[in-house]
Amino acid sequence: MQDSFAKPLNTVIQDTCAISDPASGNTEKKPVDPSLWEQTGYLGSYLKPHKKILIFSLILSALSTALGMLQPWFAKILIDRVFLGHQPGILFPVLGVLILLLVVGFGVRVANRYLYTKYSARILFAMREDLFGHLQRIPLVYFSKNKIGDIYSRIASDMADIQALITDIFPKYLFDFLTFIITAVILFWLNWEMALMSLTILPVAVWVVQAIKPKLFALSEDLAKTNAGISHFLFESLSNTAAIRAFGAENCENEKLSDKQSGVLDLLLRFQVLGAVSGCVPTAFAIVNTLIVFGFGGWTVLEGNLTIGTLVAFSVYQGRVFGPLQGLLDGILSIQKSKVALKRVREILDISPSTDQTGDQVLSPALSARDLAIDDLSFSYDGQTPVFKNVSFTIPHGKTTAIAGESGIGKTTLCHLFMRLYTPDAGTITWGGQDIHRLDRNWFRTQMAMVSQETFLFHTSILENIRFFKPGADIETVKKAAQAAQIHEFIESLPKGYDTLVGDRGTRLSGGQKQRLSIARAILMDPKILILDEATAFLDKTAEEGIKQTLKNLMKNKTIILVSHRKTAISHAHHLVVLGNEGLIFQGRPQEFIHDA
Repeated sequence: MQDSFAKPLNTVIQDTCAISDPASGNTEKKPVDPSLWEQTGYLGSYLKPHKKILIFSLILSALSTALGMLQPWFAKILIDRVFLGHQPGILFPVLGVLILLLVVGFGVRVANRYLYTKYSARILFAMREDLFGHLQRIPLVYFSKNKIGDIYSRIASDMADIQALITDIFPKYLFDFLTFIITAVILFWLNWEMALMSLTILPVAVWVVQAIKPKLFALSEDLAKTNAGISHFLFESLSNTAAIRAFGAENCENEKLSDKQSGVLDLLLRFQVLGAVSGCVPTAFAIVNTLIVFGFGGWTVLEGNLTIGTLVAFSVYQGRVFGPLQGLLDGILSIQKSKVALKRVREILDISPSTDQTGDQVLSPALSARDLAIDDLSFSYDGQTPVFKNVSFTIPHGKTTAIAGESGIGKTTLCHLFMRLYTPDAGTITWGGQDIHRLDRNWFRTQMAMVSQETFLFHTSILENIRFFKPGADIETVKKAAQAAQIHEFIESLPKGYDTLVGDRGTRLSGGQKQRLSIARAILMDPKILILDEATAFLDKTAEEGIKQTLKNLMKNKTIILVSHRKTAISHAHHLVVLGNEGLIFQGRPQEFIHDA
């Protein structure tokens, strides 16, 4: 087993640093140690389709364990009957049978390991896919309240711990348990008196395990919380390397990391103390058993009540009890760690999916050519502090509507509501007379596109980034979209053209180039409603004017929603909506508002 109380300190650091804190991050509750059955209960739906294979694997485990226990028994036969009993004729047959059984046992063990790994991996892949899919459905508010580093940790590190539980810890525990039981039965059969004396240490072992279990669970929780700071700190720091260097804050960041890791060290030292406590049980077991075998057993041989072969076999079997007992005790730590991982994954799975309603309605061309109406709309992220309240206005079809207002007033939030990324607390958004939440979601997603100031690009080629929403688009269509976004000539000037990698989050491109790629991606979708949320903020005046003219041509008889702080952008719009702290401030022609201002 890889996880052990006696493992080196650096190994424990690597393991524990892979865990991050619970997403809520707002409690100091004393951790409760739930049973492993409670924690793994939800795994039943994943295990059920493979139950026959898993039962067969269990049978193979028992068989391979039993075959692995034969060697000491054959040693007894060889000593008592061949070497001391003077029956040389059975030497080679006994050796042949022993070798055959050992080879068969090895083959069964390898086959079982292959079979179990194959199906347990399928189970874990399905679990990770479901967790990832569930994250796509839960309310976006969850992501705004929790650290992205922690969320990633639950998909990667915590799922890896659960995988270790299923593929490593459970099989090892099963093997150790079966080995311990079979060995104990053989010891009692060989000499029940010595066996009973050997196992007197078990009550002590049980007492130690029960005493340290809640401490281990609490320590695992503390390690998860403490390492959350490290995980998220590293994620944030590496994401902002350029800014850190620009301000000469490298040493400051290193000191922060050192402070955070000092907290982990204290927990790790306590970790090692618990390991030392657990280690006293096997040590006591070894001392007691040495006295039993060489003291009581040796005296019994001298008295003629026990054969030498039996004593040797008993000694070997007794030694084989030590390994499984150590494995069972060491596995407590791994199980506690896995229970924490299961708990953290369950915290996400227990979140109800978004309440975004969807129906089977699809607007006809006539209805989709109508206005977007916002009626008495209210929204808050936490259900208490409203971003805006009782807002009503109309976005006319086929026109460019500008939405303006001070920073933080809720303009981007409003765009997200248009996209159905959030559900309003009250009021409705209707399109063609239909509540947008009652429209078919898949159809609706193809009718509306949004380009934000915070562009997102994937670490893949320019081509794949532009056609992200339309992976089947041909290269010529992609090039037309790039030309419309004023980015085609730049792409063609690159050595690899459209096959050029953009880097992680588009780091190889400037802010303006990334924005133009995002605009090209939206143009490729050919939406009926296009939302530009400060989408031209990084562009120079010439590029901005060129894109505006292109969009004006491409979006004829279609709706453009333009969010901007600049008067130049507002003045080109047909319709203007201005938001303030009290809600709607102005709705009408931009020239009227600019003139009044």
